[in-house]
Amino acid sequence: MTLILAIDTSSKNCSVSLSKDGVLLETVENYSESFSHAENLHVFCKKIIKKTNLSFSDIDAYAFSEGPGSYTGLRIGAAAVKGFAFSFDKPVILVSTLKAMANAHKDIHTLLCPLMDSRKGEVYLGLYDHNMKTLLEPQPHIISEKSLIGYLQKNKISFFGTGCEKMKKVVSHENAYFISEFFPSSKYLIELAHSNYKKNNFADISNFEPLYLKEFMPTKQKKNII
Repeated sequence: MTLILAIDTSSKNCSVSLSKDGVLLETVENYSESFSHAENLHVFCKKIIKKTNLSFSDIDAYAFSEGPGSYTGLRIGAAAVKGFAFSFDKPVILVSTLKAMANAHKDIHTLLCPLMDSRKGEVYLGLYDHNMKTLLEPQPHIISEKSLIGYLQKNKISFFGTGCEKMKKVVSHENAYFISEFFPSSKYLIELAHSNYKKNNFADISNFEPLYLKEFMPTKQKKNII
């Protein structure tokens, strides 16, 4: 029996899932515009352990949605995963946020393009076929009318994720399909995490970093006008 606790903090959704032998047992998550991951993440982890009548020592591995995505969210999630792994001497499995999102749509027989919102006019994207072969590695992308045009001219592409609406406003090719209201969740990590666990594909707990892809640029605080 293999129990994996999966954590996704890459977006505004703070999400924790527990799986047994690759089957989802429970998910606790909350999508909030206020980005309350720091307050909620450990509470959610404790809640899911309590709901399943387990203890943290029962967990065999921790899966982490490594990004790309929110810099702050990824940093909070990575710190929590490292803390659990060191405390209980258990391995960490890194799962690409974009690949996990694509894997959730693998039954759609088009090319799959998960999108994470980034800076103005930009997204993070990857491109996969429905067999999960990587066609484009996760990367920052400046949206234009010619985005992925070489692929769109020959293939239907399904776009989804937190950057979907941003892409939809610019790209209008007949082969482009847009799936609304889909965002990352820890439950999408389960299948890929279990596969990596069976292969002993574990991260170096001391040295792994989230897949930020770009340097952090803090938002300037607005001055109060008296």
